[in-house]
Amino acid sequence: MPVTNEPQQQNPEQPIPVENTVINPLSDTTPDQFSANTTTTNTSDANSIRVTISDEIAPLVILFGPPACGKTMTLVRMSRFLKEEGYTVSPIHTFRPSTDTNYSSMCDNFDQAMNTDYAAESTEQISFMLVEVLKDGRRVCQLLEAPGEHYFDPNNPKSSFPAYVNTIISSKNRKVWMIMVEPDWKDDSDRKNYVKRVVDLKKRMRPRDAAIFVLNKVDISPIFGGIGRTSITRALREVNNQYPGIFTQFKNQNPITKLWKDYNCDFVAFQTGTFTETGSGRLTYQEGPREYCVKLWKCITKKIRG
Repeated sequence: MPVTNEPQQQNPEQPIPVENTVINPLSDTTPDQFSANTTTTNTSDANSIRVTISDEIAPLVILFGPPACGKTMTLVRMSRFLKEEGYTVSPIHTFRPSTDTNYSSMCDNFDQAMNTDYAAESTEQISFMLVEVLKDGRRVCQLLEAPGEHYFDPNNPKSSFPAYVNTIISSKNRKVWMIMVEPDWKDDSDRKNYVKRVVDLKKRMRPRDAAIFVLNKVDISPIFGGIGRTSITRALREVNNQYPGIFTQFKNQNPITKLWKDYNCDFVAFQTGTFTETGSGRLTYQEGPREYCVKLWKCITKKIRG
C-alpha cells in the first residue's frame, strides 16, 4: 500500500539481502566498515568532530527540523531536481577531517544514495555532511544535512546544539534556515517545545540570515488542495494553530513594509514523494511532483541572493 509520510527507521532485526543493500551517504559506515581504522579521527561523538567551512562566501542552506521530518528525502528530491536543471550537486570533502574515513565513505557513495529507488533510513546520530550546488562551475550555495536529534530531540528538548552546529551558526556565511514542520506532528507538548527551539534559533540568527518554513508532507495535511493548489494562507493558519507562536519572532516590525508583508520569512508547501512498502518490508521511493521543487528552489535562490 502507498505510504505518503516519510519513512521511519527500519526494524534492525529484519534481514536485508546483501545484494540489495543501499549505502546511505548520511549513515557514516556500512557494517563491514564500522570497526575499521580506529586510530583515525574519533567519529563516535559528533562533538569531537571539527568541521571547516572553506568557502566563507557561498551561502549556507541548513535543513533544520526534528527526527523523521523528511530532511534527508528533501535533499534526495532536490538533488535530483537540480541535476535535471543543469546543476551539479556533490559533497564537500573538506568539511570534515581527511582522517575521517567514515565521512570519506559517505562522500564516495553520495551519488549512489541520491539515485536509489529505496527510501533513506533514519540518519545516524553522527552522520552530517555538507553538499555544494554548482552551476557553470560557480558555487551557488552549500547545503547542510544532519540528524534531527542534533537540532531538536523530542526526548531531550533542552539539549544543546552539537559543536559543529554552533560552528555553522557562528560562521561568516549568509545562512538560509529551512525550518521543517509537518501536519499533526507528535503531541502538543512536543510541538510547543519545538517552537521554543525555533525561537532560540531565531535569536542566534544574524540580521542578513533568512528563514523558509517548509510544510513537508503537505499531501497528508487536511488543507491539501491538490498538487500545487494548496492555499498558503490556509496552510499558514493551520501551522500557526498547531505550532502556536512559531512565527512570532519573524513578525515584520518595519512600519512601512509590514503593511504588505506580515513576516520576515517565507513559507513553502512541499512533498518529497510517495513511499510504497514491498513484500519484504522495505520502502521504495517514488519522486513527488516537480512543481514543489520548482517553488522551493525559487524561494531558496531568492533568499541566497539577499
